[in-house]
Amino acid sequence: YLCPTDRRGIYTNVSEEGLKLLEEARPTNEAALREALAEAAEDPQLEPLVRTVEAIRTPVVVA
Repeated sequence: YLCPTDRRGIYTNVSEEGLKLLEEARPTNEAALREALAEAAEDPQLEPLVRTVEAIRTPVVVA
């Protein structure tokens, strides 16, 4: 559904089943992200960016 205050925004409702699937997929997603960041960190030009991304990453909280 559209954001009532900003027509550029679109929201999505996720069902209980969808939340369960997201939780099941999280370990695979996290492993792929760790692998991609480790590979990028080997590039001297990307390494500072990787350090910054790793410093600001926060856990996702599903309400």
